[in-house]
Amino acid sequence: MSRLCSLTAVELVELLRNGQVTRREIMTEHLDRIASMDGEVGAFSQRIDPEVLLAAAAAADEERSAGCSLPLDGVPISVKEHFDVAGLASTEGVAAHARRVAPADAVVVQRLRRAGALVVGKGKQPDFKSRWNTISELHGVTRNPRDRRLSAGGSSGGDAAAVAAGFVSAGIGTDYGGSIRVPASFCGTWGLHTSPGRIPDTRAVGPSGSTPTAAAMSSIGPLARSPADLELLYGVIRGAVPAAPDSLDVADTKAGPPRVARLSDQLGAPVEPAIVARLDEICEAFAQAGYEVVDAEIPGGARLPELFGELVGTELMNVALPAWGETVGRPAREYLATMFGARQLGEYVGAYVAAFVELREHASRVASWMEQHPLVVAPVTAMPAPPLEFDIDLSDSAAAELFDRMRNVVWVNLLGLPAVAMPNGIQVVARRFAEDELLRACSSIAELVTMP
Repeated sequence: MSRLCSLTAVELVELLRNGQVTRREIMTEHLDRIASMDGEVGAFSQRIDPEVLLAAAAAADEERSAGCSLPLDGVPISVKEHFDVAGLASTEGVAAHARRVAPADAVVVQRLRRAGALVVGKGKQPDFKSRWNTISELHGVTRNPRDRRLSAGGSSGGDAAAVAAGFVSAGIGTDYGGSIRVPASFCGTWGLHTSPGRIPDTRAVGPSGSTPTAAAMSSIGPLARSPADLELLYGVIRGAVPAAPDSLDVADTKAGPPRVARLSDQLGAPVEPAIVARLDEICEAFAQAGYEVVDAEIPGGARLPELFGELVGTELMNVALPAWGETVGRPAREYLATMFGARQLGEYVGAYVAAFVELREHASRVASWMEQHPLVVAPVTAMPAPPLEFDIDLSDSAAAELFDRMRNVVWVNLLGLPAVAMPNGIQVVARRFAEDELLRACSSIAELVTMP
């Protein structure tokens, strides 16, 4: 990998401010790498014309001095296919929306551009962001840059692959059930799932509303090469806007005691020994950084993944799939029906409402428990990056097994908690709206995190 393509966003901005590199040089090296490798990886669903990007970089070199203070000045960035980028199609990964061109940028994209970032293109996602694998009816497959035989994860797999391959310094994804953390852990990047509401999700085309579970559990966040980059990007794109009524401006939760709860198989996930070894390495790193590390049980923890499956499955089977109709590809439809069909609560609204009431009770208990255990360290998934076809043509038993492997993922979304996925497949989870505490903790051990 070329020198500039391997640097973090923080390092690139520092070089630029010191006059050691130009924006055009940064963009040229990244575009060259994309041209040489993305045919094999398939990270991008759409890209802005390279000549347009080079001209924009050169214009920025002319307009802004080397000492410019824009936080993301000259940094190449991708955004998930989900986000509107003016002049590009907003497809959600399906052929039916291939001609739906965005007239304006989403707020997140606007904020990136104002901070000096150069948006290179859009990362692939599966149909309607619906899988833990990035295979799209419209845009095809994203492969893991570390091993082309393996999955890049999903649903923000294109952006994770773009960062891991050196195509961009950072990407912006969404996370409804692990969609940032799973691809980050498979591809070997850092990824931040924020508290829902921290970062606004606005649309220039298509429906702008959210289902109840999406509003409560889905969030936007960055994928990058370091916790410092996550913090930088988070600071740029956070903040509520009226156009996104679910977005919030809330003060950060005050830091709690320096205690870390170790979570491995307590929620029923069959964690592989290699992942347990990585978990223990991170726990030792936290101990060296001065944290107290304890094995602990989340109150009612084993029920949390089941509740996620019931709520999300009910919406998918009774609302989303009927609304999508034939626009969603057959493989994605069959995957969702197999994965969540047996978990849904049916059409009776009373059962769905009762599950939401139960969710509130669990959230209250866990919030009280986390006052004494403000950080939880756990695997993202129970397995290393799997083969590319790991979720294709699943039997009922294989779908149940896959869901079990994701038990440490989905409880985080269910409770609306922020979490950072590390490049080694381990995540750190914090209390709601405690992103600052979470990022400080990850920065304190970043140098001890090794790639598997």
